[in-house]
Amino acid sequence: MHTARRVVVGLTVTAAMLVGACGVGDGDDKDEQAAHRCEPTRSVTADLLAVFPQLGPLTSAEWCVRAMGTPDTARVTVPGPHDWGYYGVVHLADTVAAEGWGQWRAIDGPPMADLPSALRSLVLEHGRWSYNGVGAYLDRASATIVLSGASG
Repeated sequence: MHTARRVVVGLTVTAAMLVGACGVGDGDDKDEQAAHRCEPTRSVTADLLAVFPQLGPLTSAEWCVRAMGTPDTARVTVPGPHDWGYYGVVHLADTVAAEGWGQWRAIDGPPMADLPSALRSLVLEHGRWSYNGVGAYLDRASATIVLSGASG
């Protein structure tokens, strides 16, 4: 009887150690919640161009990556290309390359609906915005693109 109890206790301890080693716990939840809030923002243009070469030369960018879904309904464990949405305000050197990224259609007002709060203050309110159907908005006059859930 004592041997069986030792085996059960040993298996329980081993299982608890494996769960802890796999990263299940408070730390993971905080990281996951931050991923859904699109934090932190980044400004490295080369990293953004690696995902979206169709943007062409950039002068600056403030952007972030958000796990798609919500922390309660979507847990990204092995991310695929459409498990992440890119959000950002990107200043282009010119709009030549971006013009070829889909068919641009004029929209009313700036694209703020899904943009994370950390990026909203960077969007020009008085631009003439166009949408390409794949998560990118362009104001040609300022050579600015707003990414809103675009996937690479």
